[in-house]
Amino acid sequence: METGLQDLRLNPAARVNLRRIGREGNPVIVIDDVFVEGDAEALADYAASAAWAPPETTYYPGVNAALPSIYLQTLAPVLRPTFERGFGLPANARLNAYGFFALATWGLGRFGPLQRIPHYDQPNPRSLAMVHYLCKGQGGGTAFFRHQATGYESIDAARREAYMLTVADEIERDHQRLINFAGPTTPNYEMIDQVEISFNRIVLYQSHLLHCALFDGARLSDDPKAGRLTANTFYAFG
Repeated sequence: METGLQDLRLNPAARVNLRRIGREGNPVIVIDDVFVEGDAEALADYAASAAWAPPETTYYPGVNAALPSIYLQTLAPVLRPTFERGFGLPANARLNAYGFFALATWGLGRFGPLQRIPHYDQPNPRSLAMVHYLCKGQGGGTAFFRHQATGYESIDAARREAYMLTVADEIERDHQRLINFAGPTTPNYEMIDQVEISFNRIVLYQSHLLHCALFDGARLSDDPKAGRLTANTFYAFG
């Protein structure tokens, strides 16, 4: 039985900003001060005492823990109109959501070549990704990219095969140049926008956008009170 966090109150003064990025004009939504003062801190405290473990089905470079059920129960219904207006998603479709706390802990040496370049989560523009920053005093953030050879800033099903073939060739050719975390100096990519970390800030974007977490400047730690703590959620419209 879940204990410890029974209520999360949304902030009526939360600030919502819609930006259009890159040549494709893909929407990215940033929401600041999502929960009222004290409740975001309570959520971070809940994470600090959660049961953390390496993920079994993703390539996340760290550990994950379960979100309290009240988190999605509170956010999903309120965010749905924003999904529909900001991303043009259907009002009558079923909305599925799942999420987890995430704590980045890997050093650069553990990253393989594919983890040192931007990525997309799913080649589906009807799927959304959400990162909720629950850490203070951290550098970095979330960045978005254009792939130089193809010009792609997003990868849908029609683009996926050609893009992946090109990336495989680039990694074979340039793997010795992949000496840093993904970011503004990554070979074959141009960083077109970024959202900096700010406590109690949400960034929302379609899962097919080329993006990455910016780990340069982040304090990576296995202590949720000191490290790069986020709540990561994925929404899919059926």
